[in-house]
Amino acid sequence: MESNLNCLANNCAFNKSGNCYASHIKIEGFDASITPETYCDTFKNGTAFNISNYSGEVSLTNSQNISCTANNCIYNVSGGCNASHVDINFQNSSCETFMSK
Repeated sequence: MESNLNCLANNCAFNKSGNCYASHIKIEGFDASITPETYCDTFKNGTAFNISNYSGEVSLTNSQNISCTANNCIYNVSGGCNASHVDINFQNSSCETFMSK
């Protein structure tokens, strides 16, 4: 299944024109029951993080590149994300795709 990761966190070092180019995304929120209880652990503040060590652009092409600890999310399958599309919130880097079981 192909996954897309849209990132509205414009201050994230991995955000390029609204798309995430980190090689792996980790969503946290072990006991989350609502979206604000989740967050993108991969988020790095672009003003405080030197991205110059990263070369090229890596696109997320499948759900294997997104790990998720949000056990209560319907898209969590054995610690991986099964959603066809993932959105990260710009205010608090929460996973807006989260949907409680």
